[in-house]
Amino acid sequence: MSRRHFKIIGIAIFSLLLVFWAIFFVNPPAADLNFNKISDISLQYERDGEVIYVNTAKEVKYIGSEKCQSCHPSVYDSFLKSEMGRSMTKLDTTNIIERYLQKEAVYDSLTNFYYEMLRRGRRFYQREYRLDPQGKLIHERLMEAEYIIGSGNNLQMYFHNENGMFYQLPLTWYVHKQAWDLSPGYREFGNLRFKRFATAKCLSCHNSFMQVLPTANDRYVKPFPLGISCERCHGPGELHVKQMSGEKIENIPKNALTIVNPRKLSPQRQIDVCRQCHLQGKAWALRGENGWFDFRPGQLLESHRSVYYPKKIRKEIFEVADAGQRLSMSRCYEESDGALTCITCHNPHYSIKTFTLEYYNEKCLSCHLPENLLENGLKYPHRVKDDCVSCHMNSTGVDNTLHGVSATDHWIRIRDEDKTAIDWSTLRTPLAEQPLIRLAPDVGADDAGTELRKGIAYLDYYKIHDRRKTYLDSALFYLSLSLNRVQDKTGAYFYLGKAHFERRDYTKAIEMFEQAIDFKPNYAEAYFKLGKSYQAIKKLESAINNFRQAVKLKPDEPTYLESLGMTLAATGKSDEAASFLEQALLIDKQNPYTYYTLGNLFAREFRKPQKALFYYKELVVLDPDFPNGYLNLGNTYALLGKYKDAIKSYENEIFVRPESPLAFMNLGRLSQILGKTSDARIAYQKALEIDPSLKKVKEYLRELQD
Repeated sequence: MSRRHFKIIGIAIFSLLLVFWAIFFVNPPAADLNFNKISDISLQYERDGEVIYVNTAKEVKYIGSEKCQSCHPSVYDSFLKSEMGRSMTKLDTTNIIERYLQKEAVYDSLTNFYYEMLRRGRRFYQREYRLDPQGKLIHERLMEAEYIIGSGNNLQMYFHNENGMFYQLPLTWYVHKQAWDLSPGYREFGNLRFKRFATAKCLSCHNSFMQVLPTANDRYVKPFPLGISCERCHGPGELHVKQMSGEKIENIPKNALTIVNPRKLSPQRQIDVCRQCHLQGKAWALRGENGWFDFRPGQLLESHRSVYYPKKIRKEIFEVADAGQRLSMSRCYEESDGALTCITCHNPHYSIKTFTLEYYNEKCLSCHLPENLLENGLKYPHRVKDDCVSCHMNSTGVDNTLHGVSATDHWIRIRDEDKTAIDWSTLRTPLAEQPLIRLAPDVGADDAGTELRKGIAYLDYYKIHDRRKTYLDSALFYLSLSLNRVQDKTGAYFYLGKAHFERRDYTKAIEMFEQAIDFKPNYAEAYFKLGKSYQAIKKLESAINNFRQAVKLKPDEPTYLESLGMTLAATGKSDEAASFLEQALLIDKQNPYTYYTLGNLFAREFRKPQKALFYYKELVVLDPDFPNGYLNLGNTYALLGKYKDAIKSYENEIFVRPESPLAFMNLGRLSQILGKTSDARIAYQKALEIDPSLKKVKEYLRELQD
């Protein structure tokens, strides 16, 4: 999962220079289509040998698993209990597996935050709080936990829905440990608190295909599907249901089917149904104009995306969702001529907990005849009732993994051929300390876009995994090479722009984004990135013009509205800035920079401290460590004559930033006005220790001596 990006431009903070109480400021879904005949399907559908799968055409709609129930009741009921059927659920009182009340809060020593999961009636919340050295509560934030991702076999993660956007919460329930702890990655790579944003790339594997709001990015239309659906493996069911209900669909050829049965697909297409999610890789790149929800069962995965792994595979490490790639390393797979696929051993209609040792042994013994295994010539004796999996497929153990999960390695091997044990401990080593890797496609078409996708993959790897410049150089090399091969150069120029932006070569980035827009004039994200590039070189009017265009194309995208509002504020267009920022807050209330900018506008430009107070209070709840957040809150309290609250705010600023000279200066000035001369002198002296150049503090000290 990626983090929604929050950026700030130079909005001035304001510090308190009190003369009595004066403040000085420093700086829609597509229309339904009715298919009465196959000729109404305009886009290409997939052929698998002699069979045509007409539901692979993009116009055919997903209709939901519920429509499958009436004809397939037993399979439907069992699938709901399977791991995929429970991949995403609504959290309510009927599906509790966690422990309440929580024995003790989970503490993150690096950020000094405590976390606990709370149940209040039929609703659930995660609470973050912070204590001062005396144990007094100085910060508290609650966010409702509405959705669960995870079947409950290994762990359950919790998400909050914000107008069709999903934010992960910091606590996860770890089933094997029967304990709450920080969510995966939060201890290893930094506590993202409530800001970890679930993109389409994440949700496309953890849930059914969701309807994307066309006027925004990574926002979805209610009602949200819950759990991996029947259609995820069988394809959209619109035509099939019409056909089975007796509705006549003209011109269906004899060799055409309206639904996909994975067992009847050719081996590569069959295994690609599973590999759409069980082939994690290190970097992905979509092919052509595909989106993350566009893959359809029956297609070849390479027609949708490329998936990259290190060219040199590390045998001791695999990711949780790497089963497809690890299986391909097996002699069993290589020598089966396509006969061995995922559903050779797995029946996805049922929970894996329903299958016995004998069931899996039978799968092995269907190829490896018992009489051959019992021959005396083998090094190790085999018995019919032996556990094949435990000897030939390694398992991680809970303590060996990053996140307390138990995973089976699908690389089937004879132990004597390769005794490499699974060891995830190296994953805890920062990537920057590990050898550089070269990316190679495990899935990827050899076409005119090969270099483009490889360049995108290196850029993806650089941004998500490893910030060493070598990967950015590789991205630029392949993206530049792709310009000579691709006919539609939109993507090449766009990603070249992103790569140059990462290098801080903003002039070159601007050139690339403008080229992308020349090829695709309605490219909202290119206008947005072009605006960010102009913003970086302080050409704010040009930035505003491009942000406006991005907003025009996608008016419900909060990051576009936020960037436009903040840049307008920086150029003195205060009324318009506030309007766009308040529009953004109607959609997404999770960006602290929005509250900060609005607080500054209402305090400094509009002279409405009461309104500014609201925004600053919300700001420090969202992020108590926000630079100068408590400082500006204290200044606003002081302006309103609420001196006790102002002092507390300055003390909180000093708690989170002990080296803040402005907080000590303002605390001293307010103490001086309240007649607390000794407190004022101490605060002034501390401010000068931090910054001896503060002339105003020296003046205040002289006032105390007079």
